[in-house]
This record gives sequence, C-alpha cells and structure tokens, in this order.
Amino acid sequence: MGYCEDIREMLVELNLGTPSLLFFSENLDQLHNDLLNKNVTVGEIVNMPSGRVFNFADSEKNYFAVMEKSK
Repeated sequence: MGYCEDIREMLVELNLGTPSLLFFSENLDQLHNDLLNKNVTVGEIVNMPSGRVFNFADSEKNYFAVMEKSK
C-alpha cells in the first residue's frame, strides 16, 4: 500500500480529491496541544507505519495533516 493510501485509511476526513498539504513537526505532541488550546479542530494522534500523525482543519473545514519528523 502506498503512502497516500495509508493516510486515506487512517484519516478518512482528509480530502484527497484536492491538493493536500502534509506538514512535519519535530515536536508533534506540543503542536497538537497548542492547536487544541487555540480551539482548532484537531484529530487524535494516530500511529501509522510511516510515523505518528494527526490532522487539523482550518476555518473553511479544509483538513491538513502533520507527521512527526524524525530527529
């Protein structure tokens, strides 16, 4: 299974029909907490074969993904 298919399975609300952005963070837990504290719509952190990832939405309900960057 390819990388995009992995994301589609784990993050079903991610719209892969339009161009998507995948961000990387060296401190995934801190970023996740910061977004939650700012009342951003944030999904749970999930473990995927390629690493830990979560999604979040902007005010127009566009979803984006953030993956943990290896140090």
